[in-house]
Amino acid sequence: MSEQTLTKQTIRPKNFEVKEHLWDSPFQNCEREIIARNLILISQWNNNEWLTFTWEEYQKRCKHNVGIGEKYILDEFVLRGLLTFHEGVYTIEDYFIWYLSKFISKKN
Repeated sequence: MSEQTLTKQTIRPKNFEVKEHLWDSPFQNCEREIIARNLILISQWNNNEWLTFTWEEYQKRCKHNVGIGEKYILDEFVLRGLLTFHEGVYTIEDYFIWYLSKFISKKN
């Protein structure tokens, strides 16, 4: 798939295979891989819609005890262009989908 077809309109959260961790992702970092996986899982649980969320909503939707380090990583994702942040709200961007495209299931 080309970068142009990897958008929030063409790729749904369910298209990602995230039963396992995102091992060997471009992040090459376990904590970042876990948070990216959390964003995909939460979006899958959100009626398969890409999630727009506040820090507080992220904390509530995660099924684990969320630490402040996760907020720092979300903010790093903003700096990388994977998310945007405006007026307290994070939004998943198309670049997030492209960046993790190796985890898109071929069968979906």
